[in-house]
Amino acid sequence: MIDPIGGEEIFNRLKLLKFPSLRPVRTRNSIQGLNQRHFETEIEAVLHARPGFEPDISTELHEQKHEELRLAVEDMFNQLTEEEQWIYHMLVDIGLSMRFVARALNMPKTTFARRRDALADKMRKLLLEHKIVRDKLGL
Repeated sequence: MIDPIGGEEIFNRLKLLKFPSLRPVRTRNSIQGLNQRHFETEIEAVLHARPGFEPDISTELHEQKHEELRLAVEDMFNQLTEEEQWIYHMLVDIGLSMRFVARALNMPKTTFARRRDALADKMRKLLLEHKIVRDKLGL
């Protein structure tokens, strides 16, 4: 069993070092294989579509939508406070338990649970401000 005082000390040192929060990572994902056919431009996709059917999404349009989603997530993270980003990072990226984070912050578990729930609600509201997110979710 891990010594809880030692774990808390490590946690506090990470906090003092301002361990960075998760920021959206910009990577180029390959989209080949998403469509039955691969079209470079939207015009190409429309020209090859069967009459009465929606064209396959083009690489160009897919990358544009993907970039808009990345920007929406990045904007949401930029609107969070440094402490909110840190809490998200510790719970989601590092995978620490809510109980451990609450104890390290010298906060009752139920108080921290309310704070975590408020953070999740704030993140959801900030994301839904973006039309591209609402469109992706079908709202």
